[in-house]
Amino acid sequence: MTTDVRKPLPDRADIDNGQFWAGTDKAELQVKHCGDCSRYHWPPRLGCPYCGSGKVEWVCVAAKGELFSWTVVHRSQTPGFENQTPYAVVLVELRDAKGVRMIGNLVSCTLDKLHAGLAMEAVFTPAADGSVTLVNWEPAAGALG
Repeated sequence: MTTDVRKPLPDRADIDNGQFWAGTDKAELQVKHCGDCSRYHWPPRLGCPYCGSGKVEWVCVAAKGELFSWTVVHRSQTPGFENQTPYAVVLVELRDAKGVRMIGNLVSCTLDKLHAGLAMEAVFTPAADGSVTLVNWEPAAGALG
């Protein structure tokens, strides 16, 4: 007997993250920006983690960046991912929001092609149940030569 294990999904109603997920449904990548110190930050918070200001707003940024780091998962501890190993989880530093790094799964690329500084683009992928659009990452067009 097999049991269908669903992958964990984000909470769209979360006060800190809801706007981010609303943006991904429109293929938009959004981060928080402080109106006082002009810094971007991630993960989102109700106040600026740098200056403490409450004058923060969601802004759209280009869904592009550079590969900062990655790890290859050979034995998943997360239910729903066991049959997808090995897979890479990447950390991408956003081009338009310096210092902001986002995590996502690698798609459309073999693991041997990864290197720090590789130009990356977000891939907006609907979850299997259609409840949310996830952000995955792939090498930018022409980045692999």
